[in-house]
Amino acid sequence: MTVEKLLEVLAMTPAETVKELQTSSYSKLPKWTDLVKQYDPMQHNIWNTTMYPPRKNDAQQDDFKRTSFALQKLAVKRIAQSMFSTPVNRSYEYDKNKTNEAEAVALLEKLYRTMNYIDSENIERCKKLNASCQIATIWRVQETPTIIGTETSKFKLSCKTYSEMDGYKLYAINDTFGDLLVLSIGFSDTDNAEHMYTYINIPEKAEYRHYVKTGEWVLDMEKPNGSKPLEIFPVVYINIAEPVWGGDAGTVLVEQLEEMESYQGLYIKRNALPTFTLDYGEITKGTKSTAEESSSDARRVVVVGKGGSMQDVTWEGAGKSVSERFDRIRNAYFEQIQVPDTSFANMIKSNTSAENKELIFADAKANAEDLGGEWEKLFYNEMMIVKKFAGVMFSKYAKVFETISVRSIISPYSINTKKERAEYVAVAGDAMSLETKIKVLDEVDDIQAEVDLIQGQDSAAANQLMP
Repeated sequence: MTVEKLLEVLAMTPAETVKELQTSSYSKLPKWTDLVKQYDPMQHNIWNTTMYPPRKNDAQQDDFKRTSFALQKLAVKRIAQSMFSTPVNRSYEYDKNKTNEAEAVALLEKLYRTMNYIDSENIERCKKLNASCQIATIWRVQETPTIIGTETSKFKLSCKTYSEMDGYKLYAINDTFGDLLVLSIGFSDTDNAEHMYTYINIPEKAEYRHYVKTGEWVLDMEKPNGSKPLEIFPVVYINIAEPVWGGDAGTVLVEQLEEMESYQGLYIKRNALPTFTLDYGEITKGTKSTAEESSSDARRVVVVGKGGSMQDVTWEGAGKSVSERFDRIRNAYFEQIQVPDTSFANMIKSNTSAENKELIFADAKANAEDLGGEWEKLFYNEMMIVKKFAGVMFSKYAKVFETISVRSIISPYSINTKKERAEYVAVAGDAMSLETKIKVLDEVDDIQAEVDLIQGQDSAAANQLMP
């Protein structure tokens, strides 16, 4: 959509405007109403009694051992943890000889990372993106006092992430260059009134609007912030083409696992006792008696006559065959989504060094780096927003914030131990700067403060050695 077209849309009646703005540039993204049926294990097909009719026991109850696996949820969590369990490293470019720039960087990092819990926020919003395929984060300042070190502000910076998992509808519209032009967030309140928050990104005319529908759509002018100009466009948005479990392709494998396990559970329940062939031998009195088997039998006693015999004919390979096929399909699922099956049971069986175990995560790292490209773009845009809001909160640093350049670096999870990192740093010697060595060791948050401390200690030690 062009800016000119958007201005025409905004000039329409509220009902017409809402209708136009609810047409997303990403209309082909999967809908959460469909994805949740795959994501929630209790909505999987194995619970569908039409597809898998009940198997009645003697009490006429459903005896089918329906078993579902939350492997889609597991994939969502593991990829988010792989990407962000190691906090994002921000590399700031500024004049280290200027005190005010160093102070501004420390202030910015404290505001973004500590005051807004951004490391935890990254994991949570990554999980939402991995499952629902799109999220938006809205930043804002509100009149609440904030103190960071010796600096005070009457404002507080905060953010909120919206996704379809939480009951919101996201409508993102791009301009002709693919940049976000307008984002609308739709939802219903407890009174079933419909709302739509709309953030408009027109240069020099950025605006926020709040539409409400109880009968007809209207622009909510009863509240002071129903419609207002924006000095800063506060939105970052990101989407992926399919959920990280592979969408339908991944779910097909999960459903096969569930079907196998459910039928196997029923088989085990009904055949927990061995199966025998029976030769009654010589019957000396009367006739042979028979009894119907019951699925609720606790035990079975078989009496044989003179010369009779009994033999176990249970197929010994049944359990092994099912187990092997189950493992093959489970492995195929994890290979397909590029995530290692690092369950406790699997890792405890893997008696290898941390260096060899690191190879297990190679594919997951490649996946995380592939997904990380869009995230780094989001972090760049997000930091631009945070810097502008920081300038509002701490006006004396406003010009300095504009000159600071920030690069966000995602480091996928590594299984290397502290000892191995320390050995790596020791071997590197002068090939690494002191800052890089401290960064690799990852023991402190404030790298520059640690550098200053070490250099101060080295200087003091050198002075003591001087005659």
